[in-house]
Amino acid sequence: MWRKNGPERTDPLSLPDNTRREEAPGPSPGENWNLPNALTFSRILISPLIVALLLKESRRRNRLAAAALGAAAATDFMDGFLARRPGKETRLGQFLDPLADKICISSVFVMLARRGRLAGWVPGVIIGREALITLFRVYAGVRGRSVPASMWGKLKTNSQLLALLAVIMEEEGKGSGALRHAAVAAAVALTLYSGLDYILKSRRYLAPAEGG
Repeated sequence: MWRKNGPERTDPLSLPDNTRREEAPGPSPGENWNLPNALTFSRILISPLIVALLLKESRRRNRLAAAALGAAAATDFMDGFLARRPGKETRLGQFLDPLADKICISSVFVMLARRGRLAGWVPGVIIGREALITLFRVYAGVRGRSVPASMWGKLKTNSQLLALLAVIMEEEGKGSGALRHAAVAAAVALTLYSGLDYILKSRRYLAPAEGG
């Protein structure tokens, strides 16, 4: 979801074939449930809580929803930090991390649109882009290629978080909404551009590996 320092996690479906063959045997089911993966899974559990808080318009509920979204961001940072320790990164974590991000962000966008705080097409753009790039990563993985996270993808995710917080915290009926409109416009623009960036570089990502 949000920016992490250090190496990027890769989608296990997009790992090259030769990488999968040369890896040591994966962890046992018990080892999969370590602290980083528990934090990642907690982000999935937080998502319905945020949705429930956003069902009704209330300053208190909005503040709690924003706090819960901030907590989700914190778990994403912490699980990434902890998973980089030797022996802590697992295939389950590589699968759950991007899934948790998509569930959390997409569900909040949908709820805000349902409440009329966002235009209905905004979550359509967000979810459509995520579905398209996920399918592209799966296709690349089938061909034995990986699609690493790009700088534009990181900026896109951060802009989406800021847009969600701006919309949630803006009191309905007060102010011009200039900050909200600017934040949402930036998030939509970066969402579209980051997806276009992957498509324009598709030949590079899908090119046969050297010596392959």
